[in-house]
Parts: sequence; structure tokens; C-alpha cells
Amino acid sequence: MESPESLSRDLIEELERLVGERWRLEAFKRFQCVWLSQALHLDPKDIAEALRLSVGTVRRIQAAYRRDGRLAIEGHGNRGGRRHDYLTFKEESAFLASFARQLKNGRIHTISSIKLAYEARVGKKVNKTTIYRLLERHGWGNVATRIHRPAQLPEPARNAG
Repeated sequence: MESPESLSRDLIEELERLVGERWRLEAFKRFQCVWLSQALHLDPKDIAEALRLSVGTVRRIQAAYRRDGRLAIEGHGNRGGRRHDYLTFKEESAFLASFARQLKNGRIHTISSIKLAYEARVGKKVNKTTIYRLLERHGWGNVATRIHRPAQLPEPARNAG
């Protein structure tokens, strides 16, 4: 069994203060990654097995605790979220605001028309799903389009509708 890297006295004291606190499940698992190493001298492989995490995750959490202390356990700055975006959330809001004004004036937009405008704005081709995610992120839901135009429907269908 490999011995855990020792922490500074300040980090050990902080860890002892944290023992009695209540945590969300994810934060508690991060706490356990550090505490099991220091209190029971378990190696990362044993901790990973006990907590159902990967060994790499355990080591990453322990390194983050040595670097950032309590913030690593609370989860600030952890993985997740959008790291690759064409526009910031505010820029996306401004982009969609022009479409909202046009919708109020009775103009109908399709995903294709929004996609073309978005591509012109970012200067790059994007997939249609990028536009659907953009709309959902801003609470627009799906933009519905008609599959058939009334002029393209057969005569009986036009009279039935």
C-alpha cells in the first residue's frame, strides 16, 4: 500500500473542522477522497473502489484539495458546463432579441433562417442542433415549421382542413 502524500498542518486542521459538516452527496464523496487518505491511509485505488470512482478522479480531487483547500471539496470550479461556445450567453440573448422583435411584428422564422443568421454572426458553419440547443438554453423551445404548404396539398386535404 502506497502512503498518501502528507498535507500541510493547515490543511489537516481544516479537514478536521470539515468532518462534522453536512454535504451534498457529490461534495461528501470529494471530502471522503481526501479524508480516507489522511485518516485511514488508504491508497487511491482502495478509495476509488469504496466510493465507486475512478482512480484518476480520486487523485484529481486529492490534488485539488492540496492546491485549493475547502473549495475543492465544495465543488467550485469543477468540471461541467459549456467550455466551448461561439458566443457568450449575453451575446446569444442579444442575437435572439432581434428575432423576438421580428416575431412580434408577425414574421415567422424557421430553424434554417436562424441558422443562417447565426453562421453569419459567428463566421463559421454550425450544425442545426447548435441552434436547437441555443433556443432551448434561452427558453424558446422548438421552432415549429410547416411541413406542407397549403398550395402543395392535394385539393381534398385543403378543403378538409
